[in-house]
Amino acid sequence: MSFRFRLGPCQVEWGFSCFVLLAFACLFLPMETPALLLSMALHEAGHLGAMGALRALPRRVIISALGVRMVLPPGAPLTKGKEALVSAAGPGANLLCFLLCWAAGRPQGAFALSSLALGLLHLLPVAPLDGGLIAEKLLGPRAGRWLSAAFLIPLGALGFWVLLRTRYNYSLLALSVYLMLYLVLGEDLGC
Repeated sequence: MSFRFRLGPCQVEWGFSCFVLLAFACLFLPMETPALLLSMALHEAGHLGAMGALRALPRRVIISALGVRMVLPPGAPLTKGKEALVSAAGPGANLLCFLLCWAAGRPQGAFALSSLALGLLHLLPVAPLDGGLIAEKLLGPRAGRWLSAAFLIPLGALGFWVLLRTRYNYSLLALSVYLMLYLVLGEDLGC
């Protein structure tokens, strides 16, 4: 189930799961939700800005609770290096926002911290995160998958350790399990 509309030649699909996640965030993170949404929007704007600069705008954008997927038109003029650059632009935008907040003397604000967390998370070399996509483009799909697995094992162990220590924080473990399933199944789950 999704809400669909067009922005010029681009079809946008907004999945129901995104609305569920937004409602969850508003209920349980009411103060941080606007900052997180702004960080996420700037992340995707970084990708779109790089795609626009390379003259390869998407023909389809799919928004779900698991992220945003941009589908290029067939024959888009992007080499593997340019695709890696587009993937790096999202985390780059987040890290730039954090640095600007830090330079302005506000590194502890919700926007600065959500930008830093989102930027660093997406730089992990684990598919489908941007760092994993960069690794797949630069090293090849097989090496990228091995690198993802090499990072996911200690990440999952750390998530399990955090759960045992806190007795309630399972977020890193849940993220690790999702990414492991993505690596094995090779597709987004629940989009």
